[in-house]
Amino acid sequence: MKVTDIARRNEGSDLSPLKARVAAYLEQHADEVYPYRDERLAKALGIKPSALNFTLWALQRDGVIDKEKVGRKVYFGCRTAIADLRKRLGHGRRDPLERARANAARIEQRSGRVDAIELLDAVRGPWQ
Repeated sequence: MKVTDIARRNEGSDLSPLKARVAAYLEQHADEVYPYRDERLAKALGIKPSALNFTLWALQRDGVIDKEKVGRKVYFGCRTAIADLRKRLGHGRRDPLERARANAARIEQRSGRVDAIELLDAVRGPWQ
């Protein structure tokens, strides 16, 4: 079989059938979020809770759905539902680089502004 034929058949099907079914269900219920280990969701999808739990974490890891921790519980849902939950709870999406920027500011306070290009030029060997 030709590579292009295989690639054409596989286009758009990055998700397994189970992942696609769970993601579609969550998208259809964009006004709901589901706690981790929710047996109602597993029953609605007709799958075992353990398979659902693994699938939810895998979908979140792959960026298809999102999650939010509220108190001691973790809730999963489509991105729209989780964004709405965060908005209603007053939780902003944290900037993943926030901590790095804070560290850079502290370093700059202690040692002044460091010109990385100048520093690299200073350590460049004679072979350059």
